[in-house]
Amino acid sequence: MMRTGVLLVSVALLPCAHAQVAIGAFAGGAEDRIWQTELAHAGLLFEFRSKLVPSAAVRASAWYCPERGDYSESYMTVHEPVEYTWLAQTYRERVRLAGIALDLKFPFENNACVGGYYKGTYLLAGLGYAQRWQTLELWQQDRDGATDSDHLEKQISEPTLRAGFGGEWNFKWGGPFIEGLITVSAPGLGPPAFRFPGTAMLTLGYRFSFVKPEPEE
Repeated sequence: MMRTGVLLVSVALLPCAHAQVAIGAFAGGAEDRIWQTELAHAGLLFEFRSKLVPSAAVRASAWYCPERGDYSESYMTVHEPVEYTWLAQTYRERVRLAGIALDLKFPFENNACVGGYYKGTYLLAGLGYAQRWQTLELWQQDRDGATDSDHLEKQISEPTLRAGFGGEWNFKWGGPFIEGLITVSAPGLGPPAFRFPGTAMLTLGYRFSFVKPEPEE
């Protein structure tokens, strides 16, 4: 039974044996329309081009947006019997996000440069999933010094559809790339059920290819 399983796995992976395999890292910024703020992100990717899907490359990626916080203060003033001003309220919000995605890259042209590495422009389409964490802290004080506070933590699961456009330059030492991407999000925060765009991202990255693609005959 074990030998049969190994044989089946080997047959399934055989068409991918000559794939162009690559790993990489990326970083960038995003305009987040769910939280109405700007976020930075950084992540890693794994990519391969298989004979099973010769017109596209398959890419899996994961990224993280480090915590970002906003803080505000509100003051109140009374004029009778004497003018008095005090700190009436503070509000602090902290957010962070992690995500994964599986995308297909469809090149506008499937040309090979010197050394056999792909280069050029491409379209990107895929599915993603993000986990969001949000912390809200509210502190209030009245004129007499009595205080009250509230603390709220939220976790939001957000499936997404992803689409974008990019360009890559590949050399023997690796390949830089740039991408612009937007998402359609379903964050589960009430109507509307879908947010478009959920996020607009601009990414710069580096990719290193381990295997050269076979030249076309």
